[in-house]
Amino acid sequence: MLVKFLHFQALGCYSFSYLYIPLVERKFGPVMVSRIGAVLTILLLSSYPFISLLRGLTLMLLINCASILKNVLSVAITTGLFLLQNRSVTQQQRGAANGISMSAMSLFKAIGPAAGGSLFSWAQKRQNACFLPANPILQLWPTINCITPCFPM
Repeated sequence: MLVKFLHFQALGCYSFSYLYIPLVERKFGPVMVSRIGAVLTILLLSSYPFISLLRGLTLMLLINCASILKNVLSVAITTGLFLLQNRSVTQQQRGAANGISMSAMSLFKAIGPAAGGSLFSWAQKRQNACFLPANPILQLWPTINCITPCFPM
């Protein structure tokens, strides 16, 4: 069952990456594609609690579709950001710029789970606190992290 699930994931990401991303990027530009992808990802992730209320085949199909859509949106956002980065530097500096960005991305992927775990642990200790109680912090933090990159400085 897992193999079929991963097969559909790979097929969805592959077909979207090679068929639709170049057309969408040319029409709307990398900035708009990244912004729209971020907003749609927020909406998709906020629908997960409602998806969990389903059972059986509908749950399986909806989780599969939601996962494919999340992966496709992630590919669109990443591609848009890489296009922006590669267009902002000269040809001679692209290798260094790509290396720095990949190193930073790997670093933050390593730090992210540790920071999330410490935030969750901190929130569990503050269940009934008057200032910064646990539930609003845990519900607000992912939204803030998803929304802030959408707005230019």
